[in-house]
Amino acid sequence: MDKKIEKKTWSQKKMLTLAGIIFVLILSFFGLQVFNKKIYKVEASKISVKKAFEGDFQDVILIDGDVEPINLVLVNTLEGGTVDEVFIENGVNVEKGTPLLRLSNPSATLGYMNQETAIVEQINNLRSLKLSLEKDQRDLKESLIDSENSLAEVQRNYKVDSVLYSKDIIARNDFIERQESYKYFKNKRDFMKTNVVKSTQDNLVQIDQINTSISLMQRNLNLIRENIEKLLVRAPISGMLSSFDPDIGESYSKNQTVAKIDVQSGFKVKGLVDEYYLSSVKPGQLANFSFNGELLNLKVNKVFPEVKNRKFEIELVFENEVPKDITIGQSVQVRLELSKSKKSIMIPRGNYFQASGGQYVFVLDGKGEAHKRYIKLGNQNPSFYQVLEGLSANEEFISSSYDDFKNYESIKINQ
Repeated sequence: MDKKIEKKTWSQKKMLTLAGIIFVLILSFFGLQVFNKKIYKVEASKISVKKAFEGDFQDVILIDGDVEPINLVLVNTLEGGTVDEVFIENGVNVEKGTPLLRLSNPSATLGYMNQETAIVEQINNLRSLKLSLEKDQRDLKESLIDSENSLAEVQRNYKVDSVLYSKDIIARNDFIERQESYKYFKNKRDFMKTNVVKSTQDNLVQIDQINTSISLMQRNLNLIRENIEKLLVRAPISGMLSSFDPDIGESYSKNQTVAKIDVQSGFKVKGLVDEYYLSSVKPGQLANFSFNGELLNLKVNKVFPEVKNRKFEIELVFENEVPKDITIGQSVQVRLELSKSKKSIMIPRGNYFQASGGQYVFVLDGKGEAHKRYIKLGNQNPSFYQVLEGLSANEEFISSSYDDFKNYESIKINQ
């Protein structure tokens, strides 16, 4: 006989357990909502309130700058060595060519002296060769003169004997001998004359080459003497000497800067800017700084794109006359304008930014409470943030620190 299998049903215990779990979940959910909506109470005296407003916003950054001469010339060593003598002090006005210091470099000096000796010896040898060629040329010309003189004498005798021979006064053999003698001296004269002409041409070419070689060697000799003179460092231009502090025995390498000379033709400002703004800073942008209660206008003249220690350098020049009290080396804080001003909603900078990251502010509702509201910020300058979304002009918000209530949605402000 088949046994009937009864279908199992939920027991009362299981149903109660399930209902309890659901109740706990619902209670937790509503409890969390209540927690999230709880209000933080704060005394009005412990917070600061600022107002959003509409105005002309300008993207500006602050940079530190140093006043420098607009025309600064570096004084570099032309030859390496150790300081042997110092002729002048830092901070004085110098004229072009004024000796500043003398370096000592025995090894280089000895090398230059050896080169100088060798070149002088070569110049002397060439000059001796030139004198020898000129003497040979004079000897040849002298021999030619002697030959011309001998020929003239033989020619006279030959003419006399020709007349005597035609009258049968002298013998034929004597006449023929005189005739042969005349031909000999004439041929000798002609040969010597040709030789003198050719020799003169050759000597002129060789002497010209010798003169050229002597000139080149003399130039090299002058360069060597100039190199020796390079151990004496002179002012390359007139102006005020600065950054000049050598010590006797101090070593300098070749082309090392030993001083600067301010030509005193004006001033400029050198400043360092964070690399973040490298693409935003261009020549021609305006800037200013306050000096003795006066606002001085500047303009970006040069941008040096090389980044060092996460900063790049810019050069600014004054747009107007520079006050007399401005001095070289003075540090100033420059406001650099990155954009032109435009109408925007703005809020003042404050401690609220550290906790909110600029993502929200607590906005007052006019009923003694402030509520968290998410906003969107744009650019910033040293005084204000540009508000793109989330706030309207004249709305008030808490501008002091949010550290105590950043996890709350609303704040009750007790008067």
